[in-house]
Amino acid sequence: MAKEISRRDKVVNTALKLISNGGFHASPMSELAKLSGVAVGTIYHHFPSKEDLFESLYVETCTEAARALHESLSVKGKGTQRLTQAWLALYGYFSSAPLRYHAVIQYRNAPSYSKNKEMEDAFSALTALLKEGQKSGKFKKMNVSFQFEHVLSSVFAVVRLKAVEKKKISDKEVREMADAIIQSIRK
Repeated sequence: MAKEISRRDKVVNTALKLISNGGFHASPMSELAKLSGVAVGTIYHHFPSKEDLFESLYVETCTEAARALHESLSVKGKGTQRLTQAWLALYGYFSSAPLRYHAVIQYRNAPSYSKNKEMEDAFSALTALLKEGQKSGKFKKMNVSFQFEHVLSSVFAVVRLKAVEKKKISDKEVREMADAIIQSIRK
């Protein structure tokens, strides 16, 4: 017997599709209610505002991506190997969840975007790995936020090529990109 999808999950799944197709601002709550089959009042029960819904999608996505990141970092290895594994894990997550990729990109590019605690916590393992690499002399000494954005934006760039532009990208090419990014921050 198939598990019934909760109303909240229906709203989230529909919101992700709407955001991917037309963007956050082009997705009115009335359309979200109609397409998800959930009453507007129920949506507002779960999400006090459209902005809260959008932020919730972002936080949930960062948390899921962080789970993949943490799993990849449980493997022992040197700093550069672990960073490559982290890059590949983030690529794997976002390329397998293109609707969530679209939501994250739109959220991060919104004028009102600011890092929040949940996002910082979600990616603390990546930040710690970069700091560890700098401390050990394996990575260039520079603002860790720059390195973080460099790594993450390169993941997003390759996912965009695959998910949006529908480019065929081989596993070898993905690995080459990961290696090139890691090389760019190595000392």
